[in-house]
Amino acid sequence: MLRQPSHSFRLADYRHRINQTAGYLTVHSNRYISNRYMPKRSSSSMEVLLGVLAIEPMSGYDLGLTIRQSVGHFWNESYGQIYPNLKKLASEGFVSRKTERQKGKPDRHVYSITDKGRERLKKWLAVPPQPEIPRNELLLKLFFGPQVPTEILIGYVERMANECRDLLELLERAEREEIDKNQHYPGAPYWKMAAHFGQMEMRAHLRWAEETLAELKKLARKRWKHSETRQEKRNAGK
Repeated sequence: MLRQPSHSFRLADYRHRINQTAGYLTVHSNRYISNRYMPKRSSSSMEVLLGVLAIEPMSGYDLGLTIRQSVGHFWNESYGQIYPNLKKLASEGFVSRKTERQKGKPDRHVYSITDKGRERLKKWLAVPPQPEIPRNELLLKLFFGPQVPTEILIGYVERMANECRDLLELLERAEREEIDKNQHYPGAPYWKMAAHFGQMEMRAHLRWAEETLAELKKLARKRWKHSETRQEKRNAGK
């Protein structure tokens, strides 16, 4: 799931696929799905960087790719947050920075977690996660559904279902191709737990979408018949 410099999985080899799928994972998985597990920016934005660096040192760019690859279906950090937070972590001694010279390219800054950073990470992990109020625009529009033609809502739910199927396929592929191949990492069993949560969540959303689509189509037929009856009555009164 993460970079291994010497053999097996290499992040650089996987990067071209990440560029294609990472945006999908972080944007489309949040468009219709409850944001309960997408907390607002807090100190956790610092800790997620420490957590990834606890696995292995990497640059800010690689941190962004790795976060999107590994936890992107339930947590998102943009480069606009990553770089300022890395600078702050380094200034406070939670991470160290090493500059690697690259021929014909800008210098590469590689960050490593320090003992002080590991201690901060452990303290954060010992604090129970804070509940978040979910926000879901699809459900909000569905709640006010009588104000628009049912076909509009059907389109929303169909789109959600299609995107959930694609995302489920990506999560299952990531488990097969990355996590299962990197069982030598101590974190692999925990990565699988997080991946399974995403897979089960997608399956639950798909089941809800199928049931909701069936109900919406019934309502659409009912509204169409009601509209047709009213039109017949108006025509009869002329």
